[in-house]
Amino acid sequence: MGDSHLARTPIPVPAFFKQAEGSFSLKRRGRPGSHSLTPRPPVKTALPVSRVFPRRQQQQAWSHPRPQSVSGKESSAQQLSSRVYDESNEDLYFEQCFQKISRLGHGSFGEVFKVRSKEDGKLYAVKRSMELFRGESDRSRKLEEAQKHERLGAHANLVGFVRAWEEGRRLYIQTELCDASLQQYAEGRCPLPERRVWAFLADLAAALKHLHDRGLAHMDVKPANVFVAGGRLCKLGDFGLLLELDGGDLSDAQEGDPKYMAPELLDGVYSKAADVFSLGMTILDISCNLELPRSGDGWQKLRQGYLPQEFVSGLSPGLLEVLRAMLQPDFRLRISVDKLLALPALRRVQRQRQIELLVHVGLNRALSLCRFLLSLLYYVWHAVSGPVNQLMSRRARTPPTSPVPTALQESGLYSDWEDSSLGEDVFPLAPRPIPPKVLFPHQPEGPDPGEPPFLSNSALLSPENVSSRPSMGSTSTPRHTSADDNPSLRR
Repeated sequence: MGDSHLARTPIPVPAFFKQAEGSFSLKRRGRPGSHSLTPRPPVKTALPVSRVFPRRQQQQAWSHPRPQSVSGKESSAQQLSSRVYDESNEDLYFEQCFQKISRLGHGSFGEVFKVRSKEDGKLYAVKRSMELFRGESDRSRKLEEAQKHERLGAHANLVGFVRAWEEGRRLYIQTELCDASLQQYAEGRCPLPERRVWAFLADLAAALKHLHDRGLAHMDVKPANVFVAGGRLCKLGDFGLLLELDGGDLSDAQEGDPKYMAPELLDGVYSKAADVFSLGMTILDISCNLELPRSGDGWQKLRQGYLPQEFVSGLSPGLLEVLRAMLQPDFRLRISVDKLLALPALRRVQRQRQIELLVHVGLNRALSLCRFLLSLLYYVWHAVSGPVNQLMSRRARTPPTSPVPTALQESGLYSDWEDSSLGEDVFPLAPRPIPPKVLFPHQPEGPDPGEPPFLSNSALLSPENVSSRPSMGSTSTPRHTSADDNPSLRR
């Protein structure tokens, strides 16, 4: 009876689990399009002329048939030139000067390619606008992204700008190539180790400080716009929504991804604090297994300062404190980037980060130096061994000289061999058979199979036979010898 009573008693459920049931969920794995760029929000401009007046032909005086450089440092557009670009060829500058390897991402605004430059052989990333320019205002707005990116300058935690150009009513932005976006990096590793989370937080805070010190706001901080280089360094990229807060026109300001946007943006308040909130949501995304809501009750709770305990319970108190400071609902009370970097925890992480990066850079330079030295030794070895091998091969091909017999050197015949009177009409002497009685007078008649049938060198050089041989100094050798000259031939 007691057991049935306990079975009917409901088990109390913690309050935060009840709240999280309908508002928050675990991160979904293998989402379709997870490697794609997030679609852009609707553009706050008028419809294109082609849709308002479909039969009216657009004036395309601003459309350049040849590639034109896009730069904020140049007063007027300049035509691009390259040693691998042929103007007479109908192919685009992008197709002639770059080899497309793969597509890194795509969305409604543009697509990013991993390419290899045919000019210097290095790898780059090229972002190409998806849609054609719809008019002069649309072109100016898109070209402004490249010009703002160029004006940012070089920074270790910003994606490096190389060049930008327009061609065929499209914008091309060439940047340095990183390994992957933070979204792709964290998909198979999420939640990331807290040590790595602190390191990425320090990198992104330093990148935002570089922008905020120049009166700029990124307005679209999220894992898809953060890139990992070398597996350890975070770089902020994609400056399409960059705002100039000091004296800039905020009428065309746009909100970023709703999952990471600050709550004050709904009221039209654009400030540097919005970047800090988006950074806090990015850190929350990679540090726990929470699927950030795009809307609904869960979206509102996160912007009211609520953090679901079932997802953040594994974080350290120090990281939780920093998250609450960055996700402060009131943007006036939210921590700034300067104060964030001044925290003892971030300062300690920055020092460790600098040492780690210096060691990494030192090892890479040492490895590059070793490769250079090995290449130099290889070149020197081939430069030295080449002539030696040729000399040895020439000696191997030269036939060895036959030793001259001592008896021949002592006789007067040796000088006859060196006589210049020997010409091409000299016929070789055929060996003349000698009767066995002359060679071996004490031997019985009949050929001995063990003895040679011809005279040896010693027999030819004997005094009896030297006088019977023709002179080697003559210019011709008689073909037939008469019997009167040689008594041994008489019968």
